[in-house]
Amino acid sequence: MNLKSSLIAIVILAIIVYWQWPESKEDALAYESVEACIRAGEHDADVCRKEFKKAKKLHEESAPKYQSSRQCNSDFGYNRCYQSGSIWLPFMVGYMLAPRGGPSYFYSQPLYRTARTPNSFHTATGDRIGSVSANGNTKVSKAQANRPPARTRTVSRGGFGARAAGRSSGG
Repeated sequence: MNLKSSLIAIVILAIIVYWQWPESKEDALAYESVEACIRAGEHDADVCRKEFKKAKKLHEESAPKYQSSRQCNSDFGYNRCYQSGSIWLPFMVGYMLAPRGGPSYFYSQPLYRTARTPNSFHTATGDRIGSVSANGNTKVSKAQANRPPARTRTVSRGGFGARAAGRSSGG
């Protein structure tokens, strides 16, 4: 094998390893409600309420947006969407707290349940988070713990999990 062929093989192998290497996971907490957060006892009630409010605010900015109830219901299920002005959004059915830089700093974000996987939480970007213990503990990738981008366009063909359209840069 000559030098050029060896270098090409090394580059191809490096690319394969990079794409197959699992992303490290971070600890996070996921809850269906403020009450569930308080019951879990991981944080005091004030933290649970404050982080829920942050997630709710972010929901309005980053939730998948649809032009019709039919499109939204297709991705999230019947009666799991609501109209806000001229667009349709899925209901926020939970929130996630990802620790950032210390015991009292969190990054919170809204969570959703899709029609395809109604027993799992999904982030606003469509990523499914892993199993959640009774006290809310879960593991998520670093990308899942990051702030989802603000959406300025509606989701079109392909749906929520397909990542077809509806993403905008920013955030």
